[in-house]
Order: sequence, then C-alpha cells, then structure tokens
Amino acid sequence: MLTALNEMINNAISTAAIQAIGTAVPPNKISQDAHYNILEMANGLSREEKLKLRKIYSGSGILTRHSVLAEFGQPDQPENILFHPANHHPQVAVSERMKLFEHYALNLCITAVEDCISKLPSLLVTSVTHLITFSCTGMYAPGLDIQLVEKLGLNKNVERTCVNFMGCYAAINALKVADYISRAQPDAIVLLVGVELCTLHYQKNDKQDQVIANAIFADGAAAAVVSRQNLIADNHHTSLILNSFYSEFESAGKDEMVWRIGDFGFDLRLSAYVPALIAESIFSLTQKLFDRAKIKQENISYYALHPGGAKILEACEAALHLTKEQNKFSYNILRDYGNMSSVTILFVLNAYMKTVTVADIGKKMLGCAFGPGLTMEAMILEIGKTN
Repeated sequence: MLTALNEMINNAISTAAIQAIGTAVPPNKISQDAHYNILEMANGLSREEKLKLRKIYSGSGILTRHSVLAEFGQPDQPENILFHPANHHPQVAVSERMKLFEHYALNLCITAVEDCISKLPSLLVTSVTHLITFSCTGMYAPGLDIQLVEKLGLNKNVERTCVNFMGCYAAINALKVADYISRAQPDAIVLLVGVELCTLHYQKNDKQDQVIANAIFADGAAAAVVSRQNLIADNHHTSLILNSFYSEFESAGKDEMVWRIGDFGFDLRLSAYVPALIAESIFSLTQKLFDRAKIKQENISYYALHPGGAKILEACEAALHLTKEQNKFSYNILRDYGNMSSVTILFVLNAYMKTVTVADIGKKMLGCAFGPGLTMEAMILEIGKTN
C-alpha cells in the first residue's frame, strides 16, 4: 500500500492540467455565402431587410459553419424541419427541437471524446473518476451524462456533474469544477464533455437579435481530460495547467444578452451593444485576474478569447491592446466553425495545444468567455509538462 501511495504522489503534479482536448462537428458544412444567398432570395424580404442581412453576414468573420441538419445549406424545401426562410411553415415547438437534440447530441459527444482519448493512449476509460457535462442548447433526463457512462464504458459509480444553461462561458465553469475536484482528490481523472446544437434554435423573424443569432451560431462538441496525474506518455506532448480563475458580471448588460426558453425554441437576445460593454469591462476584469495570479499582462504570451463574433474579438483587442495576430486562433475558429457557444473556447485551446511545444513550457495564456448577465469569465493557463 505504501508503494502505491508513493507512486501516486510521484505521478501527481502540483496543480490540475488539461492534458488533452478533442473536438467534433457534424458532417454538414454550411457555407456562409450560400446560407446568406438562400435567405436573400426568400420571399417576403424587403430591400431594407436584405441590406441589413447582407451587413450582418458580411461582417460576421465566418466562412463556414456546421449543423446536424443538412437543410441549413439547402434551398427551402417542404421536407425541411426548421429552416424555412420563406416562412410558409408553422413554427416548431421546443419539444420537437429537444427531440432533435436528444437524437444528435450523444454521437457528436462520443466523437469528441474519442478524439480526446486517442491523445492519451495509456488512459483507460475505466480510470475516469468524474464526468462533467455542459450545454445550454438542450436538456433531458436521464441525460447525456448517463448515456456517456453507458456508451463509453465508464464505471457506473463515476461522479457526475451537469453544467446547464449558462451560455457561452460554461466550459470555463466546467474547468473550474474540474480544478476544485482535483484539489480535493489529487488522484481524480476528470472527463469534461460539452455539446451545443445551436442551429436547432433557428427561428425566422426580422428581429435583429434573432437575425444575428441565425448568422453566427453553429453546432459542435468538445471533450477534455483534466487531472493532476501524469497521463501523458509522449515527451513532446504539453499540457495546459489551470493556474487561476476570475469571474464577474456587468449589471448594465443583463438585458443585452439574454437566453430564455420560449414556446418555439430557445430565445436569444443579443444586443449590438454587447461588444461595447465587453470593451468597457474586460480590462478591469483581467487586471483583477492578474492580481489574483500575481502577474502582469506583459507576462501573458498567448490569448484564447471566445470568438463570439468578429466585433467581440475587435472589442477585446482594443481594450487589451492586442493585435489580430495575437488573436489569430480565435479568428480562425470563428472563420471555420462560427460561434458554437460554450464549446468554442475549447476549440481555441485545442488549436494552441496542437501548436505549442516543450520550448513554450512556463509561458502563460489568458482565456476569456462571455455570456448572459453580462457574465465575463477569465482564466490563466500555463504551458506545462507533466512527466
């Protein structure tokens, strides 16, 4: 027993780290130009509405998005379930949208988990002690957590936590929970799995909030393994150590970004004022985080900002005095995938994990995400080596 205890202590690292990330998107890639052209040709759009639509799509910073439903990249057809730009069909009830979520979410999660686990070949799924799931675009019970346990072959006594309906910053909350678990149980191996099927909440109306949502949101899933244990066998593989977290909400923005369950889908209020609010608040937020971590901004080498939209990234750059080059991974994810709500920040972190090397060990990264409230979550990560 003493030998086993010594081995556990030797294998543990001082703080929890993201040791691998996996991502997945549905097979239906939707061209932003094609999607815009379909909407522009739809019956009933006035010249003013077409001009507004063109401005939103051209300024989105997105080339392609993905959806679990192929219809979003095809002309309006009678067999379409949700995407009826001509608006000749009745609205789809929340219950029907949730059936679609339940139908598609699990397999997309499994693909993301398999991608993640493949990067840790020595990890047995039966070694996972905790499972955290997160989403704000669908819920049901028994839910994804139980389905993942059964489908992946996890132990049935794995401790499960669900983070629901928090919006685009939920992944950072999930990472905080994983960090707390790892501090309490140094031998814990925590699997995080998130999925967002934003396109299932497509609604045809002329409100600017909804038009913006229809233009930027997309579907995706992500998974990560967090632990203080040494799970990495490859000497060239690095981790992202969870250093510090800080969260605040800006009361002035509580009506500017709102996410509620309506009769015909989840209703999003996404005001054009959100980037300005972020620009006004993010500098103060990050300074408090830096104080907590006992560092300064000049100690930050990399930035992982939630690509909620091109204007949000530009607002962060202006407030934090960043260049587009420093923000390039966020722009790349936005360009290729759109805004996948909470899982998007893990796509950005995954892009970094594919790029950084052992030469970067010790360098620090600032991560931020934003959501209803207006809530701003921030974290300091450090490039680390666990073996």
